[in-house]
Amino acid sequence: MGVACLIAFAIALGGCAARDGAPLTAEQAQSVAVHLANSKASTLYHCQPFSSSRPARYTQGHWVWSDRHGYGMGDIEATVELAADGSTNSVDLKLLDSRAEPLAF
Repeated sequence: MGVACLIAFAIALGGCAARDGAPLTAEQAQSVAVHLANSKASTLYHCQPFSSSRPARYTQGHWVWSDRHGYGMGDIEATVELAADGSTNSVDLKLLDSRAEPLAF
């Protein structure tokens, strides 16, 4: 998803806060992060498991949002990092499977 689409999405969510590099609010960062995580989960795993239940944290000059939800026999864990103005730094999804691997003899 391009930066222009992300900024347009953030503006639609919260007015003009993301225009011209203005910093996002915590609520806007959370909404953008959830949207990005669900978009990537939809592409990779054909589901959109994330909701706005977890707040975004502002740390070391950028927003960080993370969440984990059950999927099949494991979990999908998402971590989204956004610059203060809402531009995407990274969207990382991990499929966590707790089933033990069979031992090879």
